[in-house]
Amino acid sequence: MDSTDIDDPMDYHDIDDVSDTEGGFTSDFTSAPQTPSTRHGSPPPTTPRGNSKIISIETSFDAYFQQHARPARTSTNIFSQLVPPLSADEYAAAFANSRNVELTLPNVGQLQKKMETVHKSQMPRFQRELDEGFHLIFYGFGSKRKMLNTLATEHCRKRGHVIVANAHRPQFSMKDLVSSIESIPGLTEMSLPASGLDGQIRRICEYFATPPSGKRKLVRPLYLIIHNLDAPPLRSSRARAQLGQLLASPRIHVAASIDHINAPLLFSSSDLTARRCASSSANPDALSAGAWLWHDLTTLAPYDHELAFADRSSIRGASVSSTSAAAAQTAASGPMTETAAQHVLAAVTQKAKKLFLLLANHQLDALAESAAGANADATTRNGAEAEQDAAIAYDRLFNLARDQFIATNDTALRALLGEFRDHGLVVAANSGTVGAGEMLWIPLRKERLKKLVDWLDAQ
Repeated sequence: MDSTDIDDPMDYHDIDDVSDTEGGFTSDFTSAPQTPSTRHGSPPPTTPRGNSKIISIETSFDAYFQQHARPARTSTNIFSQLVPPLSADEYAAAFANSRNVELTLPNVGQLQKKMETVHKSQMPRFQRELDEGFHLIFYGFGSKRKMLNTLATEHCRKRGHVIVANAHRPQFSMKDLVSSIESIPGLTEMSLPASGLDGQIRRICEYFATPPSGKRKLVRPLYLIIHNLDAPPLRSSRARAQLGQLLASPRIHVAASIDHINAPLLFSSSDLTARRCASSSANPDALSAGAWLWHDLTTLAPYDHELAFADRSSIRGASVSSTSAAAAQTAASGPMTETAAQHVLAAVTQKAKKLFLLLANHQLDALAESAAGANADATTRNGAEAEQDAAIAYDRLFNLARDQFIATNDTALRALLGEFRDHGLVVAANSGTVGAGEMLWIPLRKERLKKLVDWLDAQ
C-alpha cells in the first residue's frame, strides 16, 4: 500500500526528519601515554574516585550558538535593507492583525467554500486528463496546496504511486526528488545504467517504461504532485533538463502549481504543443513529450506554507543577500533580535561588553542628533539609512576604546569586534568617502538598542 505524507517535502523519503538537537553527553577522562623526554606540561585532568563520569548539560546559550553557527561571509557588503526588519514577535503580531480579511472582502469565507466545492467536483476530470497522457498546471490567486493534496490522496493514490514534492522549500533539490522516487518497491532491483543523478533518472524511466512479460505485470504509473513548479530550485537549466527526462516517460504524470507571474516563460512552444499516448499503453516507444493542460484553480486561500520559508516580504523588509544559500540561512536564523543579542553579550568578556556599550551609546547619540536635524529640516530617512549615518569610523572607535583602556592596540580591538561581527551584532562596511575607512554600526532599531543598553547597565 502506498502512503503519501503531505507534510513532508517528499513522499517515501522524509528529508526533514533529521534531529538537530543533542542532549547531555558523557565523557571519560583517562590518562593517555606520554613521552617523558618531550612532555613536561601539567598532568592530565583526573576525576574524584567513584565519579568517573562527568555529565555536561546543554544550556540555552549553547543551544543558541549551535542553531546560529554559520560560516563567515566573504563580503562585507551585506547591509542592503531598505527598512529595518521586524523581530519574530513583531512579525507574528502584525501577521495576525493582517489576517482580518473581512475588512477588505466581507464574503471571502463563503467564496472560498464555494470555490473549494467547484474544484473538488472537477477532480475526476483532472484524473482522467492525467491518465490520457497530459500534464496539468494549476494557476490562479491563492494557495493551491490543499487542492493538489486532495487530488493526490483521494484520486491518484488509488491508481498508482504518488510522490508529493514541496519545491517551495529552500532545501528542496532534484536529488531529493529522485531519491524519493527510488523508494518505490522494486525500482532499485534494476541495474544502474550510469553513475550519478542522470543514471538514477534513466533507471527510473526504464522501470516505468518496462512492458509486462510473463508473470511480470504492468508497472503502476507514477503521479508527481509538485507544489510550485516555478520555485527557484527548479528554475535552473539543469534541473529543468532532469525533470524533462522524467516527464518523457509515458507512465509518469505531473500535476503542478505555479504562482510566479513569469512562470509561463519556463515552457517552450514544443513543451506546450506536444502530445503523447495514454498511460495505459504498454509501448515504450510512445511519444516522449507530453502536453500541458492549464487550469484556473483560484482558491483565495492564504500562502501560509509557501511563504513560511520566504526570505523577503513587505512586512519584514528586504533580504540581506540575493543568493539562495543566504536566503535559506536568513529564513532559518532570522534578523537580529534583543534576545539573540543578549545571548551573544552574555557569552563575551567584560571588555567586549564595555566596547559594545561604547559603540551603542555613540550610535544612540548620533541617532538623536540625526532625528533632531530631520525634524528641523522637515525631511525623513528610513531606519536603515539612519543607522548607517550613525555609524562610527574604526579609527575613531579605536581612539575612544584606547582612552577608556578597553583596547590598547589594533589587534585587541579587532579581536573584541570579531565576536560581534561573526554573530551579526556589529556590521562593518567601507565608507564611500575617501579616507574615511571602515564604518561600524549595530543593526538594531533605536528602541531595541536602548533596551539592550539598559539591560547591560543593569547587569
